Amino acid sequence: MVANPKEIRTPPGRSQPSPGIGNAAPPLARPKAPLPWWQRLYKEWGALAGLLLVAAAIYSGIDGRDSRRIFADEGLGYALGIVGTFLISTQFLYPLRKRFRILKIMGPVRNWFRMHMMLGVIAPLTILYHSNFTLGSVNSSVSLIAMLLVAGSGLVGRFLYAKVHHGLYGRKANLKELLATVKLSLDGTGGAAQFVPHLMKQIAEYDRQVLKPPKSVLESIVLPMQLAIKTRKGYREITGFVAEQLEEQAVVSPAVAQHRDGLEKACRRFVKEHLRRVRRVASFAAYERLFSLWHKVHLPFFYLMLVTVVVHIVAVHVYSI
Repeated sequence: MVANPKEIRTPPGRSQPSPGIGNAAPPLARPKAPLPWWQRLYKEWGALAGLLLVAAAIYSGIDGRDSRRIFADEGLGYALGIVGTFLISTQFLYPLRKRFRILKIMGPVRNWFRMHMMLGVIAPLTILYHSNFTLGSVNSSVSLIAMLLVAGSGLVGRFLYAKVHHGLYGRKANLKELLATVKLSLDGTGGAAQFVPHLMKQIAEYDRQVLKPPKSVLESIVLPMQLAIKTRKGYREITGFVAEQLEEQAVVSPAVAQHRDGLEKACRRFVKEHLRRVRRVASFAAYERLFSLWHKVHLPFFYLMLVTVVVHIVAVHVYSI
């Protein structure tokens, strides 16, 4: 998993080969133009700001439900029910667009996915205000609970989706390309690791301990937390080893003694980046398994919500219950 120092050292006068898959050098990527400040702000903080706004709206709704004159069967409450039902129905367009290619005239899938997630938050919030944050009859309570289950499941799915894709709206990652990023060479430290005997061996031992795929759903759930602990522990142990080795080398080498601090900082950066990449590879299998399981649970919840909404509408308008 970790590059061998013997394979990395190159003869004098020859350039270091770039790390990649196999012996082929990775294609040069065209540099991307920097995003405008408002797009960077939205990308980094948009989701958190949206969740905070929704949390504030829910708190305000619960806190003021007794003072508001909103009734589900008339006026503003009834109108909110219509809007919420329309938004829930619109969410069904995303799986249709994703499944049937003939619907490509409706626009890119990623745009529908973005709308699906936004409506997955706005629609339940609208229905909560429609019900004035209270449970009504049996059929309306069942419909409300089913909708909240789908909304909660959607938030979990959003987290898992981002873990197995390149960004929230990016393509799906794969294990092969993630493993390629782990094949760091000594070039990543500017050659500093050459002054630390057995550093790559220490890193390889850490990799063998961490890169073990989970065998069950329970292991997949607890693995990210375990990796967070192991990564911090591994970083302390490896950087401690680096400090000890450089201290020993500084006794016999004036050059190492002179540049010891810089060499240690370079090795620390290398170790930190490598452990971060290994951690992502190790957690990828767990998140991928959980995302697959989530998908099997979320769809039945979504269809159950649609059925309960239809039953609720029929019960209210036909049987007045």
